Amino acid sequence: MKSYELTIETRQPTCGGKSPTNVELLEVELEDPMAFVRSREFDLPLETEQTPDGDLVVRVNQEKHQVTYTFTEL
Repeated sequence: MKSYELTIETRQPTCGGKSPTNVELLEVELEDPMAFVRSREFDLPLETEQTPDGDLVVRVNQEKHQVTYTFTEL
């Protein structure tokens, strides 16, 4: 298993002056980061990208449901 710093950025519709983005920062140990995302997002289409720094970025972009998962290996 590998250790990752996981940033989950959830965009939500603006409402009553609240921030439109909720950010969670976690430290996780996973065999497969994509399996982790699929377990949370079920059958939604996923966009993936590898940054030049080696981070794995997985995006879900469905109308009002927009989430970005960024996995940074520790």
